[in-house]
Formats: sequence, structure tokens, C-alpha cells
Amino acid sequence: MKTLSIQQPWASLVCAGIKDVENRTWKAAQVPGRILIHASSKKVSSNFLNTIPEEMESYITNNVFFGNLAPLDELPTSAIIGYVTVTGFDDGKVDSAWADGPGVYKWKLEDAWMFDEPILNVKGKLNLFDYDLDEDNLPPAHKVDLTNVELNDAKDEITIPCYDLPFKMLGEGECNDFRIYLTDDLIDLFCTDDLDAVTMKDFKALHLVCGDRYKTFELTDDSAIYMIPDPQDESKPYTIMYHDGKEDPWLAADFFLGKKLDEGKLVGFCGGVKVYEPEMIKAPKVNADLRILTLKVNKDIFDGAVKGDLGMINEGITSKNLSKFFVLDEKGAVKEVDGIAQLKLYDAIELTYKTDSVTFLINNADVVYMDPEYTEIIPYSDIEADDIDYTDCMIAYTLGEKVK
Repeated sequence: MKTLSIQQPWASLVCAGIKDVENRTWKAAQVPGRILIHASSKKVSSNFLNTIPEEMESYITNNVFFGNLAPLDELPTSAIIGYVTVTGFDDGKVDSAWADGPGVYKWKLEDAWMFDEPILNVKGKLNLFDYDLDEDNLPPAHKVDLTNVELNDAKDEITIPCYDLPFKMLGEGECNDFRIYLTDDLIDLFCTDDLDAVTMKDFKALHLVCGDRYKTFELTDDSAIYMIPDPQDESKPYTIMYHDGKEDPWLAADFFLGKKLDEGKLVGFCGGVKVYEPEMIKAPKVNADLRILTLKVNKDIFDGAVKGDLGMINEGITSKNLSKFFVLDEKGAVKEVDGIAQLKLYDAIELTYKTDSVTFLINNADVVYMDPEYTEIIPYSDIEADDIDYTDCMIAYTLGEKVK
């Protein structure tokens, strides 16, 4: 296959589907179509971000924080890392943050794939070169699932993805603030419509998400849109050139975290909505009329239940909450009859979020397993693997009518 050698981090940005233009002083004799991307031997220097346009710096810094791109010092080199399709060349103006100005050919890129494992110890060559790989039998590869900022339905809570290091540090006493640069795709999400001032929307809470884990925080009043000052005169904003030709202040959103409200993990999906397992759940309550199980959920799940969009609630099973969901024997193990686990009987389930609550009758309860390979939920009774037990599973409650 034809192969193009690119320095890091540009090579990984291409294969992640973030960078859609490659700038060259030359073009191929014909549009090559699908090509391999080789990451050259040069490591990313420690001052790299200071050497590139600020708009590119913003995109790269954000994508590293979001987990879409590995930290720059961890990117592979001297390796073939994926492939992309070249759809054409353009020597004029191209509407992309990654396109250079006049005097270069812009290689237009689409359909980027990252190899699951890079092909290491490959020397690069100038121009397009051949590498002995069958295009019809390529190594396993994946499209990078690019994550970005999201607003909840009420628009007063914001979800920001991040990679593992800041997720561990933020809100744990080591660090309580972070910055996101306002690239084109984020300005409307973060800023109010006030044309006379650059002001952050009134977010009440922030959800940090890392893989299947989340933390929820209150935001302090210090959280705001920030105009980065000019290093030559800090009384003025630093004006930079954007790819569309505009010169505007360099903007960032600074988030300062207050009280931690919740944390937990993703355990499944209900009606297309992510279902999380909060780590601190109120103890079950029982009254004389109904046997009620009370669970604390996040706002998206609560709102979905209130609107009638959720038909099921999944709750992760751990060694600590076995007694909440199962009848246990004298040794503390799940009691089984004819191989079937004996669930505690609840008539209704109360979902709470902060001071709000809603209660539904329970139509059915079952133990289910999320198969990670096929990303599907299957009944525990259908699992053939011997090494899966109840703490690898979830309780699935089918919701009935709302209790008045």
C-alpha cells in the first residue's frame, strides 16, 4: 500500500479523524485513495504547542483532555498507526483549522482508522512510499470515538469528558480547576447570546466522564469565560488569527469545582439513555403499604423517568449491596432454589435526585449481564461462562405505572 510519513502529533491527529487536511509542498501524480499513515521517528518536543498557531493549539489541548488523543509524549513513533482516504488536493483556501495558507497543497482526508496495535519499528521515507501490506487484509483497526462536551436537556448542567489523569486528580484535593479552549464548536455551548459581553452560561453542575466513570460537582462563581491576556500587555486580550480570517480574542472556559455531588459508573443503557450506578445509594425504605426500594440516580436518568422515556432501570451488583437485592443464606451467600437466585421482593422503586423523587411500581425484576464483546444485555440464566458471578451482573427493574 502507498504510505505517507507524518510527524507526531499530526499523524495521530489524522488517524483519529481530528485533522482533515494534510499540508504538503507537493502532490501525488494522481489521487491515491486509501493510504497508510506512518508516524515518523521524531518525538513531540516539550515546547511543541508554543510553535504552532493558537487555534491548532486549542484543538489539540482540548482533544488530549477529552481523551480523544493520547498525551503528546505518549504518541507512538517509527510506526504505521492507521490509514485514511485521500479524496483530493487543493492549492487554494480550504475551510479547515488544519489548513495552511497559500503556497501549499492541502490533501483532503476522510474515513480515518487507527490500528488497534501500531506496526512498530518501521522507517519512513520521503514522498509516498510502498509498504508490504494487503489493503484487503489490514490489521484490526477502529474509528476513534471522538467525545466532546454535552449539555443536558435542561441546559443548566454540562458534561465534559476527560482522560484518566485529570479525572483522578480533579476534585480530590490535588486540583480543583481546569480549562477548555473555545474552539468554533464550543462557543455556542459555553457562551450566552449576549453580543455585548462574552459570558458563560449559568451552569449549575458539571459532570466529568472518563470511560464508564463519572463525577458530578457544583460549579463555583469563579467559573467563567476567560480572555487570555496579551503577553506583551496583560491589560489587553491576546488577539489571534483564526482559519476563517477573523482576528478575535483567544477565549477559554475556566471551570472551578465546588462540592462533589455524586460519582459512579456506567452500567448499561435503557431506551438509548446511559444508566449510571451511583456509588452512594440510600438504604431501602419499607412502609406498611408498599415494599419500596429507593435508589439515587443522576439528573438525566431522573428526568428520563419523569418524562416516561425510561422503561427499565439497571443497577450494578456488588459484594456490598448483595443484601439489598438478594435473599442471603446464613453464610451471606445468595440463596438459590433450583439454581435460581432469590431476589428480595419490592413492589415499587423510588428514584431520587437531590431533593426530588418519583416512584414507580415494579413490573418485573431480573438479573442480567452486559456482554462487553457484543455490548448486549443477556439474562444471567443464559450465561454459559463459569467465571461470571452475580457481582459481574446488574439488577434490571422494569418500571410500571407511576405511584401517585
